[in-house]
Amino acid sequence: MKRFSKLKVVLSAALLLVGFGTMYAQTADEPDTYELTNLISTITSVQAPFVTDKFIVFTQQNGPRFAGIAFDFEGYRVIHPFQIKNTRDFEENITSSLLFFVLDRPKDKTEITYRLIIDGLWTADPLNPNRFFDEDTGVSLSRLDLGGMLPEVTGTKAQHITKFIYNGEPGQTVRLGGTFTNWDSWIYELEEKEPGLYELELPLPKGTYYYNYFLGMTAITDKTNPRKSWSDEGRVTSVIEVE
Repeated sequence: MKRFSKLKVVLSAALLLVGFGTMYAQTADEPDTYELTNLISTITSVQAPFVTDKFIVFTQQNGPRFAGIAFDFEGYRVIHPFQIKNTRDFEENITSSLLFFVLDRPKDKTEITYRLIIDGLWTADPLNPNRFFDEDTGVSLSRLDLGGMLPEVTGTKAQHITKFIYNGEPGQTVRLGGTFTNWDSWIYELEEKEPGLYELELPLPKGTYYYNYFLGMTAITDKTNPRKSWSDEGRVTSVIEVE
């Protein structure tokens, strides 16, 4: 495994401003989510990745502070965060918990390679025995056979790209942490695009997120975002709504 130090996201699509001059979102056509919702409802256990007509499902044990997945067809530049699925009894007590990620099946691929990032470390998928060592990157990669190419007519899931911007002194190391990383601030580091201008783009599902920038061990709220809240530890945080 290899320590992950810096993420650079390259996106070719235009970005749509969603608020306060600091966060942006790109949204594809909204699909019928009935099939996707039904698929997620069938995920009841941690298992090897599996392929459907439109989606690829990955699962992992719950427990890491952060778990994400990156793919070859995106140049491993985008880290997609896993989501938590809890199973509850009739009294709303949690009986089991797992992590999952559902990928739109690439229509021009017969196989994909990917790798996981678990608490800041690159690793192959422990649930997929089909793996190999990539000498170029120095990490183990997982390979998944898709069983042929996707039929031409398929549905697509909306994607949301959120852009974080920080303005400060030049030459700083600016990190990002929030509820999307379980407050692990060592996963994402902003890139200094111009002297004192730092940016990072992340794919985030719909929802409400709390975040801060970090300089060393000091947490800093987003001064361009007036929405603030308090964390469980009593820290002031910034809030973003991805729609």
